[in-house]
Amino acid sequence: MTTKDKIKHEIEKLPENELEKLYLYLHTLNRAKKPKPNIRSLKLKGKLDHKDIRSISYE
Repeated sequence: MTTKDKIKHEIEKLPENELEKLYLYLHTLNRAKKPKPNIRSLKLKGKLDHKDIRSISYE
């Protein structure tokens, strides 16, 4: 049994009021996944062209 099947099985057991809470929780999970912007360096024609300057500056 896959994880998705196990989740579906557990959802079938939940009462209606708990399903609303579960839906709200799952909805917030989808909204929370925002990709971080990739900050690139300037075209310096050197070793920093394809590096993340912000992460390098903290090293």
